[in-house]
Amino acid sequence: MKKLFSNQVINIFLRGTTVLLKFILSVLVIKKLSIEEFGVFGLFQSTIIISTFILGFDFYNFTSREILKENAKSVSYYFINQLAFHLVVYILIVPLTFFVFISGIIHANYLWLFVLILISEHLSQELYRLLIILNKSVAATTLLFLRSGLWVLFLYFFWTQNILTVNINSILFLWLLGAISSVLLGFKFANLNTINKINFKWIIYGVKVSLPFFIGTILYKIIEFSGRYFLSFYHSETEVGVYTFFTSISNILFVFVQTIVIIELYPKLIKAKNNGQEEFFLMLRIFKKQIIQYSIIGIVLSIICIYPLLWFLDKTALFESVFAYLLLLVSTLFFCFSFISHYALYVNKKDFDILKATIISFIFNISLSFVLIPRFAVLGAALAQLSTFAIMFIIKSIYWEKQKLES
Repeated sequence: MKKLFSNQVINIFLRGTTVLLKFILSVLVIKKLSIEEFGVFGLFQSTIIISTFILGFDFYNFTSREILKENAKSVSYYFINQLAFHLVVYILIVPLTFFVFISGIIHANYLWLFVLILISEHLSQELYRLLIILNKSVAATTLLFLRSGLWVLFLYFFWTQNILTVNINSILFLWLLGAISSVLLGFKFANLNTINKINFKWIIYGVKVSLPFFIGTILYKIIEFSGRYFLSFYHSETEVGVYTFFTSISNILFVFVQTIVIIELYPKLIKAKNNGQEEFFLMLRIFKKQIIQYSIIGIVLSIICIYPLLWFLDKTALFESVFAYLLLLVSTLFFCFSFISHYALYVNKKDFDILKATIISFIFNISLSFVLIPRFAVLGAALAQLSTFAIMFIIKSIYWEKQKLES
């Protein structure tokens, strides 16, 4: 019990520090560089994130289930087969990502850093997920801290001491070192053994099982980041920089709710479901109440803190678009609220309802982006995001109410 409590404290500390360092990275980059350069970094970052999920294909969902089932084979058997699948995906997909360089979305100078960061980030993410399944939560959170947080401290030190040039290349170089170190440590924590041969039938079956999860994940990621690409196409990197900064800051609200409520209560929601409907609905009410409470606390704190932060950064373009930030906060509020019905549906194995809600939201988001962003720039992107998450919240709520009537 004492060890469990100690692990929880370490996990909360590492997660909290990682979130804080991500925030510091946004502030540091936009303070030291121009908003336009921050926009370039934002496009690079979002392309890495989307590409990482494409490489993963959500295959971990299948592998996790296989590892946890009764009479399972060794962890090494499943994970190395999964890595064999990813190797094939690297060969097929990584060259396709060069389109973002050919089209000019990202400058060709960053090509080699993009490929190395992409592969390192993906491997680190898969190792993180594996360690979670193996109940090595502290090891998993340590990997997350290495690839997403610790290197920011080195960046700050090297920039302030004039050891590295203040530019995007130095950011990407340290990001790469952080990702590679997390991969090396991840393999050490996982302690994998070699296997005799690759089971291609198992891999093909896994692809079929993972496909619905993959579609939902990719559509959501496109919803999350589409505004940046629309702004880049119709306007300039300056608008991308403003929008990227405000979305990064507003997303802290979701991370706040996720860390305090969702991560803590989601496993209890599953356990309650297994113990019967009465206990499940009781836990769902607690889940709903806490999400609403902490979302409201988070949004109030976000509004209070934004003006001192903008004053510190002293960037006119940010002040001019502060209303867009307020819209993005409300957007994140709807997103947080949508997780009430999302997890209620998920626990009741209504994955297809969740997928349908995501598909409808995706179509709505892209359509609104075409209409609003060319005319209203950052404000249009914020309006499209707000409308999309409001629609997602409504649709998931309708599906959950329908499920309650059926059960």
